Formats: sequence, structure tokens, C-alpha cells
Amino acid sequence: MTMVGRARELREILGAVHDPRTDLVLVTGDAGVGKTRLLDAASTAVPTVRAWGMRGLSHVPLAALAHLVDPATTSLAEMVAQVLRAVPAGAALAVDDLDGCDGVSLAVAVRVARDAGRTLVGTVRTVGGRVPPAVAELAASPAAVVLTVAAFDRPSTEEFVHALLDGPVDAGVVDEVWHRAGGNALFTTQLLDGARRAGTLLRSTVGWHAVGPLPVPIGLRSLLPARLEGLPDIATAAARFLAAAGQANAFEIEQAGHLTGTEHLVAHGIAVWTGQNARFVHPLFAEVLWDGLSTAQRRAVLREHLAVARRLTPHDHVRCTVLGLDAGEVVEPARLLAAARVAAAGGATIVAVRLAGACLDRAAADWTSHPQVAAGAALVLAVTLWETGRADEAVAILRDALDRTPPGADAALLAVTLHKVILWGRYDLPAAQDVLRRQSARYPAGASVGVLFAVAEADALAYTGFPDEALALASDIGDGTGLPLPVRATLATSRSNALTHIGQTGKAVAVVEEMLDHVTAAGPQAATGTRDKLLVYASHALREHGRLDDAARTAERAYDSALADGVVFERAWAALCVGAARLQAGHLDDAARWAQRSLVTATAAAMTDCIRVCMSVLTVSYGSRGMAPDPAWVEHLRSPQADLGFLRHTVPIALGWAAHAVGRHAEAWDLLRQGQARAARERAVVAESWILHERLRMHDNTGVRARLAELTVDSPIGAARLSLATGLEQASPATLLEAAAAFEATGSALYAAEAAAAAFRCGSGRAAAAARRRADELAHEVGDPATPLLAGSPAPADPLTSRERLVAELAAGGASNAEIAARLVLSVRTVENHLSRAYAKLGITSRDGLARSGIGSRLA
Repeated sequence: MTMVGRARELREILGAVHDPRTDLVLVTGDAGVGKTRLLDAASTAVPTVRAWGMRGLSHVPLAALAHLVDPATTSLAEMVAQVLRAVPAGAALAVDDLDGCDGVSLAVAVRVARDAGRTLVGTVRTVGGRVPPAVAELAASPAAVVLTVAAFDRPSTEEFVHALLDGPVDAGVVDEVWHRAGGNALFTTQLLDGARRAGTLLRSTVGWHAVGPLPVPIGLRSLLPARLEGLPDIATAAARFLAAAGQANAFEIEQAGHLTGTEHLVAHGIAVWTGQNARFVHPLFAEVLWDGLSTAQRRAVLREHLAVARRLTPHDHVRCTVLGLDAGEVVEPARLLAAARVAAAGGATIVAVRLAGACLDRAAADWTSHPQVAAGAALVLAVTLWETGRADEAVAILRDALDRTPPGADAALLAVTLHKVILWGRYDLPAAQDVLRRQSARYPAGASVGVLFAVAEADALAYTGFPDEALALASDIGDGTGLPLPVRATLATSRSNALTHIGQTGKAVAVVEEMLDHVTAAGPQAATGTRDKLLVYASHALREHGRLDDAARTAERAYDSALADGVVFERAWAALCVGAARLQAGHLDDAARWAQRSLVTATAAAMTDCIRVCMSVLTVSYGSRGMAPDPAWVEHLRSPQADLGFLRHTVPIALGWAAHAVGRHAEAWDLLRQGQARAARERAVVAESWILHERLRMHDNTGVRARLAELTVDSPIGAARLSLATGLEQASPATLLEAAAAFEATGSALYAAEAAAAAFRCGSGRAAAAARRRADELAHEVGDPATPLLAGSPAPADPLTSRERLVAELAAGGASNAEIAARLVLSVRTVENHLSRAYAKLGITSRDGLARSGIGSRLA
């Protein structure tokens, strides 16, 4: 049995069972953490006889072992003898809920283990980490081993959720499950099952995502009221006080007069003290209790919290505002907006949406009286909604706010924000350009707000792949001093994007890192989404520069922050950036995992550009290992949707590897050459450098060194690529080993291994043997992928010309002559001539013979 997230615990149980010094193994932990599943798994690994303690029958003698003992037996010695016969030597007696056994069964089980050399393995439910009195003495025995099963941590929860749902799951769902179920395996299972039945957890073509809140499991809804039943009113009042926030510290509880009631909850296993804080033994208890209260009851409890919060020092402005709002107080719009801004800056996205929405509701009724407050609330609400994957709602709010806001700084800021959400959230360039055109027409030439529109235009130019124009406009704008911080950040990312595009990656890194320093210095004024966004851009620039480890770490930092803050947009891009960095480092499995993680999130949020790049990374990671990628990825990458944004040049690389993986090498070369030509036309210097490198990796060296030498790529990875091309062209082992060292310095063990393998093939003697050993070592670090440059020299001389092979491969793939002609911009007659010559050289007479000749098939 595979134990997801519990492999270590299972090994420890089996090790204790096999230890002759151990008579008793107690598997302890809170209810629902997975003790029974561990006992089940252990029972499949060693001979066991099962028994079950039943708390409801703990007063009935021999209830737990009744199936092993003759009910007429009255002698303890005879009972032990009968159980011994049922549990053969070398086996274990496995008892679930040992602490729930009746006294006679417990005594017999212990005698069997201690007197006869068998091992007793029992699960024990703890409360607040304490072993119940019924087995406390056993746990203290020298021959006993106590193994504690803790709740899942987040990585184990993710592994468990993926196993339960049998597929990739959006990280936001995993995070919600982890926080709400507290790592409890049972409640995790119940949450997911309930969500699937309720239709709030759906499976798309790429994985699972939530379309609504995950409902509390039905079993829990009845469990807590049953536990509270019969307790004094002060305990119920204390439980309601805890339910409002999930937990409270001792000072707050004492100030509210609930200390005695809380102690009742602790004594009855409903709550537990953790340091100075009291909380429910399970996080979902708070939701269950709160959902059962009326509006009036909730407001009464919230007023208690509010009274305590106002006495605390320092004063928590956001908390008091939220409590006041929820308790039914009238809160001024300006106060709501101030609190919403602080919440957004601190990453409390749910709170920011709640406060900004309430502010907008109040201010919208009389927009003319509160124009700045209303516009500010619309801005906070829209940006937060966009960052949490709700771009369409953000667009609607911004459009409505623009219709109500007169021309001025507020309206201009709304306009450029709308432009950015449409461009980056909906990936709709024409609609974004229309916003700028219409909104800028509201102002006279030379208006001070014109700089905001200029920043938005620079951002669009960088996004659509016009780096020189973007940089020229950014230069006219200057450093953006005096602009709102999010606008300055947009200006910096536009510059960084454009500089990266044209190969000035060192400058790109410096620009975005300088802006990160400004954002850090701004403190609480800087929204978390802005910081996460800058980290994503920093990762992109670092990767293209050749600092792959730094790129992955920076993107992981952005991912963790975005996940904690509920920022969907940056979470998807950050995961993708980790995957892209790991791809170039050669960790192909890791790259695929991160890209898949991003793909699930991006698909749920309809992030078109991110989806396309995810599929590119996945396709390359599969193709580089000689594995055919998912046909759905390839089909999507061939669609017009894939031709968006400045990262569109990843598509020919992906399609090239897809073709190469199934043996269509001529088609792969052609796709890469076409992609390189387009990148050259669009001055996508870094992209062209990358495509040229991929050509080298597929043994297509023609003209590559000369073109790399012409490109101005100011980066370590660019220099390493030129060394590789030079070494391959000159068959120089020394130059290839220099390339290997340069690639290794960038963090790419795979690229270094490929260069070292090429050096081995070009060299001889001891130097060649050393290069071979180094190539093997480096390749082993990344799982020994069978890439073409690692696998060996190109195939023997091909009897077909490159054009004949390409036409033959397309024909073998099922394309008609007309389709081939349209694809290659040839006449149908030319295609027929190419095929005729290919047939003659291969000794066949029709398309049917192409497959038999190995055209377009996977190489062995």
C-alpha cells in the first residue's frame, strides 16, 4: 500500500515491529490524522491479526477481542492462550483505537505481547498531544515505542490532495484545504468529497480548480453541536467568541470575560491552549459554529471583539474597521478606504476586497460628494480582484468608475489601470489600445496626466514585442519620480522587459532590482501584488541573463508570497518562471511539475498568455527526454491563440521539440529556423539566441556560430552559447570544455553535460575520457535525459535533401500535397516533385511506404 505523505512513519512502525526489544508500538495522534491507514498499511507488510477497540462498548468485557476468544471462557490464562493460537509466532496483533478497548481486552492484548514474543501495535487517539490515561502506563514501558503521527504539513497535504483527486490541483485549492483542514487527513478527504458533490470543485482538461467555496463536511456540522451539548452557557459563549476569529489570546479572552468558559472547552476536548492562544482543536469547528449563529448573535459577538480590540495597544486599524463594519456600525467611506489600502498592501486580499467593496457601495450612492474616495475604492477593489484571478469583474468596476469620474488624476489612474488589466488580464491588445485612445482624448495636449498614458503605452509596446519603441518612450518619461508607486513599477517592468528582449539582460536585472529596493523602502504603502510582480520580472531577467539558480529562487519567493496572499495572477506567472528556470537548468521533471502547477491556475483564471508558455515549457521538457508531449498541448501551440505577447518565441522551440521527439527531425529543424527568422525580424535578440542554441542541441549547426557572433547578447549564457557553437564548428575539445564550464557556471548542468559530451566525441585519449566522465556526472545530476547532443553524433548521411525529408515527413504525418504546399509556401507541383524524388531514393512507390522507411517515426 502506498502511503502518501506517511512513508517515514510507516518505516518507523515496521522497524519497531521487527525490533526484538519492542513488545508494544503505540501509533498516537489526533483524530483523523491517518493512524488507521498506517495500521492498514503495516498490516499488509507484516503478518497481523486485527482487532478494534470500540468506545461505545468499553464497558463490555472482551468486546474488542470477541472474534478471537470463545465467549464461554472465563479464565484470563485461557483467553491469552486462545488469542495466542489466533496470532501465530512472528505476527503482530494490530488493534485500532487501543485506548477505546474494554479493560479485559486490553489486559489480554498486553499479556500476549509481553509473554509470548508477539508485538502489539495499537492506534491511540490523543487530545492536545496527551496520551489518554487508559494507556499512559503502557506508553511509559521500556519495551514500548511511541510514534506520533502529526498533521500533514503543506507539501504533504499537496501530495495527499493530488493523490485523492488523481490529478493536478490548483495550488489555491491545496492552500485552502491545508488551512481549513489543519493537515488532518480525514477532514481533508471530507472537504474534497463534499466540494465535488456540491459542484464547487471541478476538473478541467488540465487539472482541478475551485469555482466556489469548499463546503464544511456534513459530519463536522453535527459533531461540534453534539460536543457542546450539556456544557454550561459560559462554555457556549466562549466557543462563540473563539469562532469569530478562530482563536484568541489569553488577554483578549480574559478581557471579554470568557476565561472560565474557555477552560470548560479545553477540558472537554473542544479547544486547546497553544502557548498564550486558545483555539479549537480543529480549524473547521469555528466555521461550523459561526455558520449556525443568527445575524444578531454574530453582531453581539463581534461587538465583544471590537470592544477588546479598541483597548489593545498598538491599535489595529484594519481589524477594528472590519469588526465595526461586520458588527453593524456605520463606518465612513474614507476610513474604509484607508483600511482597504493597508489590507491590500499587507496581502490580506479577502479583507481588501471586503473593505473596498463596502467603501464603493457607500461612496457610489453619492459619487460627486466623494469622488476621490470612490475612485480610490474602485482602484483597490479592481486591482485586488484582478490579482486574485477575477479580471472580468475588475474590468467592469473600472469601466463604471471611469464613466462616473471627471477628467483628472484619479480618472487617468483608473484608465491606465484598466488598460493594464485588459492587456495582461484579458490579453486583448486592441481593447487595451482603445481604452488609451478614448481616455487620453479627454485631456488637452500637454496635460500633466499625459505621463500616465505614456507609461501605459510603453508597457503595451514592451508586451507586444517592440522593445526599441518602448525604451525610447520610457527614456522620455524619465525615472518616474512623483508617479504613484504602482505606475513607477509598471515603468520599471516595461524597461526590464524591453532590455531583456534586445539582449541587455544585465541592465534589465539592475532596473527591476532597483525598483524592488524602492518598493521595499516604501513599506506598507507598497501592495503585495506589486512586490510579487517585480519578483516575477526579476526572475525572467535573471534566467535570460544566465543566473538560473537565482531565477528559480526569486520566482519561488514570489510564488510563496502570492500563494499566502491569494494573488492568483502572480502565482501562476511565478510558478511558470520557476519551471522555465528549471527547464534551462536541465531539471526536466521539476520543470514539468512547476509548469503543470502554473497551467492549472492559469487555465482556471483564463490567463491566455500564461497558458501558452506553460504548454511550451511542458512540451520542451517532454521532448528533451524523447517523450511525445500531450497532443492537446501541441494543438494549442499551433493555434492562433499561441501568437500573443513578447514570449511568443517560445512556441517554435516547443513545436520543434515536439516534432523531434517523434522522429520528424527535418520538420523540427524547419520550425526552429522559421522561429529564428521571425525573432531576427522582430529584434527579439534573446529569443533568437535561445532558438539558435536549440538548433545546436538538435545537431543543426549550419550558420549558427556566425549568427550568434553577430548578436549583441550581454550575458553569461549568451557567451556560453557562442563557445558551444564555435567548438562544434571547429570540432575543438578545448573550446567545448570551456563552453561546458561556462554553462555550469550559469547553473545548467544539462547544457554543460551536452558540451562535455561533444568534447568527448571530438577528442581522444585521456582528455576525451575525462570529458566523457564529466559529461556523465553532469547528466546524472539531471536524470540522464537522452537529448540529441548527449546521445551522440547526428545520424549517418541522409539520402534525402533537407527539403525532400521535410516534405516526406509532413506527408507521412497525413498532410495532403495541397496542405504541404500551403505550409511551405510552395506550389503543389513542387511538392509532388519532392515526393517523387524521395520515393525513388527510398525505393518506395507511394506514401504507404514512408512509414516502412522510418520517415516521421520515433527513432529507436
